[in-house]
Amino acid sequence: MIKCVLFDFDGTLIDSNKVVVNCLKDSIQKYTNKEVQLKDLIPILGKPIIDQMRFFSEEKCEEMTEYYRISYRINEDANTYIYDNIEILLRNLKDQGYVIAITSNKGRRGIEFGLDKFNLTSYIDYIVSVEDVEMKKPHPECVFKVMKEKGFSKEELIIVGDSPHDIGCGINAGIKTILVSWTLFPMEEFSKNSPDFIIDDPLELMDIIKNESKIKKVR
Repeated sequence: MIKCVLFDFDGTLIDSNKVVVNCLKDSIQKYTNKEVQLKDLIPILGKPIIDQMRFFSEEKCEEMTEYYRISYRINEDANTYIYDNIEILLRNLKDQGYVIAITSNKGRRGIEFGLDKFNLTSYIDYIVSVEDVEMKKPHPECVFKVMKEKGFSKEELIIVGDSPHDIGCGINAGIKTILVSWTLFPMEEFSKNSPDFIIDDPLELMDIIKNESKIKKVR
């Protein structure tokens, strides 16, 4: 029986795609003189920022990371949005006694900013940010951290995300996985890490966690 739902943050709960992509493009162009398109960013999206920058320049990755962070903070308030029905979903989960955790490759400051902006903080029981683990998703350390801190078994957890890193993390941890269909990633990116379920609307998650043994899986 599912008792705890683990959510990725960017691209899953919060639509930050515009600001993320624009800040990445700007940082990469400034320090490497390369003009990149969304398709060029697909291999790095969802990874920690320093790893994203290292993909384009090992030598300048730290400068690029700092520039990205400054640019992101300037633009995040006006260019981030909450996906439809997310607040309703979190409220329903909370009202029905589920534990809600964030497991993200994003920094804690950014997670807490987004939660505060959209009045979601009260729904969240636990946060595992990029600063809280040694190994980043798709490594399952963030899942194991929740299990240890909250006392859950693998069978009691399910992870929801938009990237192959999220789904791979769940698979590596041995827990159920849900992919959101509003992902920026092409579906072929999930050929090696296929999710158990795919949802088109956040509220579909309620049916899955209540009846996951009865619902036909993707994988």
